[in-house]
Amino acid sequence: MRAEVGRVNILVVDDRPEQLLSLEAVLAPLGENVVKAASGREALRSLLQEEFAVILLDINMPEIDGFETATLIRKRRSTVHTPIIFLTAHTDRVYVERSYSLGAVDYIMTPFAPEVLRTKVSVFVDLFKKTQKIRLQAESLRAHAEQLQRLNRAALTINSAMSLDAMVAAITEAARDVGGAHHAMTLVKLEKPGERARTAVSLSERYATFQQEAPPPIAGRLCAYVCGRNRPLRMTQSELSQHPEWLDDLGQRPPPRGYLAVPLTASDGQNIGTIQLSDRHEGEFSDDDETVLVQLAQLASIAIQNCVHAEAREANRLKDEFLATLSHELRSPLNAILGWTHLLRSEPFDEQRVSHGLEVIERNVAAQTKLIEDLLDVSRVATGKLRISAAPMALAPVVEIAIDAIRPAAEAKGLTIDVSLDPVIEVNGDVDRLQQVVSNLTSNALKFTRPGDHILVSLRRAGAYAELTVRDTGEGIAPDFLPFVFERFRQADSTSRRTHAGLGIGLSLVRHIVEAHSGSVIAESPGLQKGSTFVVRLPLLGVERSSLAASPKEARSRSLMSSEAASDLGGLHVLLVEDDADARELLQEVLSQHHAEVTAVASASEALAAFCVALPHVLVSDIAMPGEDGYELIRTIRQRPPHAGGDLPALALTAYARKEDQKRALEAGFHMHATKPIEPAALVAAVASLAARARAGELTCVRERGAGDELNP
Repeated sequence: MRAEVGRVNILVVDDRPEQLLSLEAVLAPLGENVVKAASGREALRSLLQEEFAVILLDINMPEIDGFETATLIRKRRSTVHTPIIFLTAHTDRVYVERSYSLGAVDYIMTPFAPEVLRTKVSVFVDLFKKTQKIRLQAESLRAHAEQLQRLNRAALTINSAMSLDAMVAAITEAARDVGGAHHAMTLVKLEKPGERARTAVSLSERYATFQQEAPPPIAGRLCAYVCGRNRPLRMTQSELSQHPEWLDDLGQRPPPRGYLAVPLTASDGQNIGTIQLSDRHEGEFSDDDETVLVQLAQLASIAIQNCVHAEAREANRLKDEFLATLSHELRSPLNAILGWTHLLRSEPFDEQRVSHGLEVIERNVAAQTKLIEDLLDVSRVATGKLRISAAPMALAPVVEIAIDAIRPAAEAKGLTIDVSLDPVIEVNGDVDRLQQVVSNLTSNALKFTRPGDHILVSLRRAGAYAELTVRDTGEGIAPDFLPFVFERFRQADSTSRRTHAGLGIGLSLVRHIVEAHSGSVIAESPGLQKGSTFVVRLPLLGVERSSLAASPKEARSRSLMSSEAASDLGGLHVLLVEDDADARELLQEVLSQHHAEVTAVASASEALAAFCVALPHVLVSDIAMPGEDGYELIRTIRQRPPHAGGDLPALALTAYARKEDQKRALEAGFHMHATKPIEPAALVAAVASLAARARAGELTCVRERGAGDELNP
């Protein structure tokens, strides 16, 4: 601990200019600040402004003499103990006694020996310096003790955090408090697939306006530098001024009063992030500040790892619960499908009963398809492969489509959906993914809202953001579950007695999709039985567009019209390759009902044999088959010359639904990729589209560019 004392002040008081110059010359070798005063009043003014180690005071002065000046000095609390040395030519004993009665430490007769005066003054200068040093050390110890107390309080707060995000926020607040800084930032990066980095920023009141206008920047290059070197970095204001690129990172010009960063380190020594402070309240960051911040970083690193391990254990528990829930959610629709299939096959029902049974089967197939799609999305998120195809779009039509889809279920439950949408809001987004967000939020509200209540969906402009709000008057969210509402596989009630179905992944997907659009989503609830509110914020499109592209609803309407127009496959010969007998029979029946001539085979070898009999107009092939799979089949066909079917339009119809599966199918030679299960209308439309594009000569160009289509049933 260092407590340095610089040059101290010596006050010389005399009404004779030549005497002041003489005393200044005598004291100059001491290397201290000599302050000169030509009168008692001037001396008193100097004492109000500065602190002095010793005062050299003449007695005979006009207006206020030396004795009166000393009396006034002794009446002030701050100068009552300041050493006074009287300098005078008077030898009268009365003068000497009065001098000492006023608290003088010495009485020197003039003329005097310069060495003697310097020696006596130096004694009081050294004493003053030692006193100051002890005082500075005491203040430093007091400040350090207060920092340690804050550190202890911070440790309790950090370790009591209920989630990693809350912990990072607590670390940041504690760092700014302990370091006495205006600006603090924490970054935690966990090298796990699908695990997002956590950041938190804490600002003082001085930065309040800055915080409202825009979020403070994350010091990218500085942060990378500290993480790379994995040891503390402390810089003064002058050192920062030599690195303008770092000032840009900090978003501060002129340079702040210092910068201090310490790494967060795992138990194996690997860097897992950093804590950064900038712009100290007073002065620049010290050794003590660095020591305390390093201690905080050590505590924080341990707490973060404990939290991660606890979350991993909790994730394993949730995974076990999820697998049990998944088994239930998948088997329930299968039970309905299988049961009604047996009933329809074995019992003679009237037309109305048959229609009802088919409706039940269709509804459960759709529910199971939705579960599988959600599971695939979770897998994409976990592996960091969730893809967003963003383009300028109007947001209101997307919300309308999602609400229209859920409105029948709401009406069946006796719920009212109130909608308030700003029709001119544009964002840069993925239509299908944002529709998924709205659908998941409204489905969640529908699930937890009591019959007779209502759901409010609103879309409005909020500054530079589009703000989508879904508010319900349902069961609400318990305060202890609120921080985990967007966590994967989390459900407030995951027991076998739960009243609501679901896998607990819908809201997790909402968060990931919204964040992939550079947006944010929050959940609010006053408590159980008090309803809940979900607010999605998405950045508005930077450039306003006077005319919007066709809305998703209009585009979908045009698609349906073209599908209806192309529903007649008369005159088309379709080669169908599917190894599963039931699936092959179903697909053949669908295509035949639309007047297509269908050759249905069970393997790639049978498909190639069918080529020798008659060339088809369109190929529809499964991928996973025994022996040769669909990839090998299409590659073999593409090796044939065009007149022998080498440019045959081809649709890959498969249960492999990932983006990379689509890419692999298109690269192998298919023109279109569709996932099972597929709606009959979608299959017919795809076959008709391939045939029409082949006649127009478009497919060859598509294949040469290495592009293709994905059909989303």
